[in-house]
Amino acid sequence: MENKMKLMVNAKTEGITVTARAGKHEFIIDEGKHMGGQDLGPNPLQAVLGALAACENVTARFVAREMNFDLQDLSFKIKGQFDPRGFMGDPTVRPYFETISVEATIATSESEDRVKELQEKVEARCPVYTMLKAAGVELTDEWVKA
Repeated sequence: MENKMKLMVNAKTEGITVTARAGKHEFIIDEGKHMGGQDLGPNPLQAVLGALAACENVTARFVAREMNFDLQDLSFKIKGQFDPRGFMGDPTVRPYFETISVEATIATSESEDRVKELQEKVEARCPVYTMLKAAGVELTDEWVKA
């Protein structure tokens, strides 16, 4: 029996600007005017970082329920670095993130050990995080209590 989820996005383009529909939701991914976009939304790499924050949040809340963990609030500061020469056509440089740092601030009454346990479970189960890790992106993570 197959329990696999199938996800779909339909996207229309207007120059560099993409309007994507996922079910009843619509979102815009664009580039700044300096790249020929209309600056109507985040660029694709910023959207990946936003997806990482959203995915870690969903995973953390799901895992926290399983662990009976007191998760009151969670926020992220995520920074990614890549070398644009790969995008520009240099075959010796990969065109995606080299490093991503995640700073998670968690409001909780739990111990540091429990925070670490939650972090480890999130990093093992978050689909976006594990996909980036599998792509060889160097991920550094710091989860701190608020």
